[in-house]
Amino acid sequence: MTHPDVERCMLTGYPVTDARFESSEISIEVENDHPIEDHFGSEIQTGDTWFEDKAGRVVLQDNMEDYLIEVVGAEFFKAIK
Repeated sequence: MTHPDVERCMLTGYPVTDARFESSEISIEVENDHPIEDHFGSEIQTGDTWFEDKAGRVVLQDNMEDYLIEVVGAEFFKAIK
């Protein structure tokens, strides 16, 4: 029998104790010259906000509406009087 904390560390890695990563924003570093792009081909720059879905798709905040329409199948409506 394995302890739940050990299983969580095996699945997700050890918790980060660095104060720079305590906020909800995730920062990434580029280790090579290749641009990092989101699901729609937009380059992710330092300071950009992005998310990753359960399927591993990375999407910039600016492309969230496109993601909801194309991937999730959401429809947007506007209320009028």
